[in-house]
Amino acid sequence: MELVLLFVVQPGLLPLAAQDAEELAKLADELRARGALRLAGAPLRPEAEAARVRVRDGAARVVAGPFAEAPEVLAGCLALDVADREAALAVAERCPSARAGAVEVRPGRVRCGRAPRGAKRFLLLYLLERGAPVPDEARIRQGMAEMRAFTSELERQGRYLGDGALPPQLPAVRVSVRRGRRAVLDGPFAESKEVVAGFALIEAASREDAIEIAKTVPHAAWGAIEVRELAQPR
Repeated sequence: MELVLLFVVQPGLLPLAAQDAEELAKLADELRARGALRLAGAPLRPEAEAARVRVRDGAARVVAGPFAEAPEVLAGCLALDVADREAALAVAERCPSARAGAVEVRPGRVRCGRAPRGAKRFLLLYLLERGAPVPDEARIRQGMAEMRAFTSELERQGRYLGDGALPPQLPAVRVSVRRGRRAVLDGPFAESKEVVAGFALIEAASREDAIEIAKTVPHAAWGAIEVRELAQPR
């Protein structure tokens, strides 16, 4: 069962403390050894170093972080292949972000590319406004074809490490740990103005290079692309 864990924290809580980052790295290594880890997009560098890209009428607009409208910040993600939802909740409970914020567990489809080669890694987050109008079926098919072509081009360039689709309509839960006790909250989550509809994990030479790639993502024409660098590429 493919599920994606999104780590959400309050603004200002990034980067992770060294101890928490090491804890997360050990958990990722354990999951990788078990064959349960598909992709690791964590931990991320601070939101202040991020950028959001939108393309409207053919013109790209780039806004540098931090983003005042965001009540919470993504600290990273892990894509898992586990037996069931309970197995994913057990992993979420062990993530440092469950203590500092919450871990959102989302059903999705994940695809992996080549192994990293040591360049800087970036997570491109595909954002949609919560409650945005749903396009008609023809436009959805066209958008999916455009995104497949974009991914194929990334693969041709040797930049593609993997991606994931997270349909907003599928049920999500949030896991938090307070004083050693796990709490599970069913979505939707009113505090979130935007929803992550998908992501791509890429390699790029620099932040500026990653932003230029984000400008070519078809999703930027109907949503936004948030560009986030991984803090500790592995």
